[in-house]
Amino acid sequence: MYSKNKELRDAAHRKKVLVAAHRGTCGGSVVQNTVLSYQNALLHGADMIEVDVSMTIDGVFFAFHNGEEPVELGIKRDIREMTAAEVESKKTLNSLREYVGQKVERLDMVLERFRGKCFINIDRSWFYWDKIIPFLKAKEMDAQILLKSGVHERLLSELAQSGTGLMYMPIVKTIEEWETVKKYDINVAAAELIFSDLNGRFTDPAFLKELLGEGILPWVNVIRLNDETILSGGLDDNLAIGEGFEKSWGRLIDLGYKVLQTDWPALLRNYVDEKVHSEQQ
Repeated sequence: MYSKNKELRDAAHRKKVLVAAHRGTCGGSVVQNTVLSYQNALLHGADMIEVDVSMTIDGVFFAFHNGEEPVELGIKRDIREMTAAEVESKKTLNSLREYVGQKVERLDMVLERFRGKCFINIDRSWFYWDKIIPFLKAKEMDAQILLKSGVHERLLSELAQSGTGLMYMPIVKTIEEWETVKKYDINVAAAELIFSDLNGRFTDPAFLKELLGEGILPWVNVIRLNDETILSGGLDDNLAIGEGFEKSWGRLIDLGYKVLQTDWPALLRNYVDEKVHSEQQ
């Protein structure tokens, strides 16, 4: 068992369920994937922040979800085809589509700002693992950083060959993909399971218990990206808010999920704490 995973496992054991905040917590004039949104997520009770990563053509990493340029910057250019200076010259758009003074921020600054404060899920960095893996390793934040990607043998091989032992979470859509992950000597600390069917392996308590027995935290994404993309069998944030937390988040927790990624961390954190308290009575 990797010792660097101990803090993550201990936190999940202590809190029963960890709350991961999707792109921080944004709204109003708090822009997604900024220090302000991440700090806001922690104030809302999140245990982990999700940081999307994009790299500019001159090799600088930023906290930014590529493809969101029209929404966040009001432009149609891909940030990955811009220079760092060009990115830093842009203002961002708030939720009212008004330009505000917040900027797209360098990943280095974001990581330093949250050093020792929370767990950090690094997403969408797989385009440049040859550069991001040594960058993350050099930060000496192994107990905080959870690297994430889809299940692709090239990426799994690259991670294994890096020898870094960074905490890793695959995005797993089938049991065959899970079997692929298991072939590699990598530090799987969590597994994000994607499912549309509530009667499959990923909603089998025995399977989730098996993962836990191996020191792997079952993770479920309860955000609703749109009405077509099903990440958690319909047991998502909208169902929780519209019809009751127990019908959505509660069912997933009862199945054995230990990390829920949400757009509403305060609601989820309060619900989890109340659920844990009531079950201890």
